[in-house]
Amino acid sequence: MLDLEDTLKLGIEKLELENKAYLYNKLLIYKDLLIKWNKVFNLISLKATEEIVTHHFLDCLAVVPYIEGKNILDVGSGAGMPGIIIGLCCPEKQITLVDSVGKKTAFLKQTCAELKLSNITVINKRVEDITTNKLFDSIIARAFSDMQMLIDLTKHLIENKGTWYGMKSKKINEEEINTKYVLEKRVILVPYLDAERYLVKINNQ
Repeated sequence: MLDLEDTLKLGIEKLELENKAYLYNKLLIYKDLLIKWNKVFNLISLKATEEIVTHHFLDCLAVVPYIEGKNILDVGSGAGMPGIIIGLCCPEKQITLVDSVGKKTAFLKQTCAELKLSNITVINKRVEDITTNKLFDSIIARAFSDMQMLIDLTKHLIENKGTWYGMKSKKINEEEINTKYVLEKRVILVPYLDAERYLVKINNQ
């Protein structure tokens, strides 16, 4: 049975991502920070600490090649996924992490500092309360509410022709989404994870 480090290393190789050694080393630091802070702040479930690599890191890494846009908002970022993962893989992209829970944003700021991620900004607010003159060309959420809720809460923050992304399980098949939006649903194959995963893409009309 593979340990967390071996699973991460082999998973990155299977996904054929660039800068494999860099990603592996940074994600080991991220893993240790997550386990340490989780003991106090409950960022992820206790069971999930054993599944950090498969259910969190590789799950997020698998969608990175499909995320377009240069100015990305990660809604309800929690422990930083997928925003921190995207930021590590794509230093040319500007990522904003937003979460309404102060202890989570404290963790996000500390993690970005230790990983030396200068392309990531952290905001401690409810997403519907954010006001900005700089709109986002992509908005993504993982383990958030349904896609329609995401659209309704963030439509004031997205550019015309911008894109919403949702990282979803098989429950996406039960969601109802306003028919004026064009929805694309892509099956995502995550190494070492035996579960249905989808990336939903909705274009702002």
